[in-house]
Amino acid sequence: MKRLTVVLVLCGLAATATAQEWTTTLDLGYTSKHIWHGFDVFGDAGVYKPSINFAHESGFGANLLMLYSDRGGSFDGGASSRVDTTQYQYTFYYGGKAFDACWETNYKIGWRYYDFIKVRSKASDLQELFLEAEFPKLTGNAIVPHVAVYQLWPARSKSDIRGASGTVYLAGFNYLLPSEEILPNLPLTFSWDIVYNDGFMYADHDLSHMVWGLKTEFDGPAGGKFVPAMYFQNSFEKTVNTEDDFWGGITYSVAF
Repeated sequence: MKRLTVVLVLCGLAATATAQEWTTTLDLGYTSKHIWHGFDVFGDAGVYKPSINFAHESGFGANLLMLYSDRGGSFDGGASSRVDTTQYQYTFYYGGKAFDACWETNYKIGWRYYDFIKVRSKASDLQELFLEAEFPKLTGNAIVPHVAVYQLWPARSKSDIRGASGTVYLAGFNYLLPSEEILPNLPLTFSWDIVYNDGFMYADHDLSHMVWGLKTEFDGPAGGKFVPAMYFQNSFEKTVNTEDDFWGGITYSVAF
């Protein structure tokens, strides 16, 4: 019933997305790993990531993201199945702009439901409230700082993971590299983030990891964009991730 309700809401948005004030974006993505808040969710497997996003000019929007492993089997010493990690993420959000001059802030606030569709809802499903913000004029140059807060808790009462609630704090920046003369029409964006896990998923309260990233984009068919990217995570806290991780991926995105 829960999934049916969400699908009906998204279909309703799709029916009205032809109006000029709506933008619909389809993404077809693949990554060699799925690293989420520092955790390696699929145990070193690649992940297919189709999604659809509906954004209204008022700032309100909704997104459906689906995650499928590119192979089966178990990980964590046989304790976890990759089939069980298959999930849908339902997100409803509002994005806007605040303040002027150097303190100009682009923000997004929203709610997300993590639906692990192959297992009982009480076993794994999560909810999340989040606030993400970036400050495009704060430094006066191509470095754009950003921050985010994610509050997560089990989606069901008497959940199997009822002690997993916690908060994840993120700070970092994006930097558009001055590569236009070397690689015309191929912008390169470098990113760096550091993350503090305040007890989510039974982790110790500590700095958990930092992530280095590099991505670009170029034109694709039907007016879409290809966005390849690669990332490296330095893992500090073994209760989140026992090893450093390197992964890459590519997304084809088209909006109409």
